[in-house]
Amino acid sequence: MRTIAAWPLDAPPPADVPAEFHTPCARVGRDLRHLPAGARLPDGARWELSEEPWSGFLLGLGSARGLRYTLEVDPYLPPGPLTALVAEQVQDHVTGYEFLQWPTCPGHVHLLVPAADPDGGERAWWHCRRTRRPLFRIGDLGTGSRART
Repeated sequence: MRTIAAWPLDAPPPADVPAEFHTPCARVGRDLRHLPAGARLPDGARWELSEEPWSGFLLGLGSARGLRYTLEVDPYLPPGPLTALVAEQVQDHVTGYEFLQWPTCPGHVHLLVPAADPDGGERAWWHCRRTRRPLFRIGDLGTGSRART
């Protein structure tokens, strides 16, 4: 396995990271700033991108403490589906291994669900599990800017 780069969750990826990963990582990293009150990821949590000769790109979270998960990702997915996939995998990891319920639906007790626009375009959203309506564009959790439905 060859490590391509590691960078802070809320920083832009370095130049050697393929452009296809810039938007998904930037948007999900921005949303990770909005964890529940009192919750935090381990110190030094960061994105890590590696390449395996037989499987392609591996994107994940790492830290000095050993926080680590990786996901085999297809950089040729359209931006919206790739962003939704990265958000879903990070949410699964944060919820299942760090025991943080993130992000929660405003006014409900369940988690939001990441999904791309049905046309496979550029956008990905956090949806309410109950109403199935998009509430926030992935990357805009803390802006107060809600989706128009």
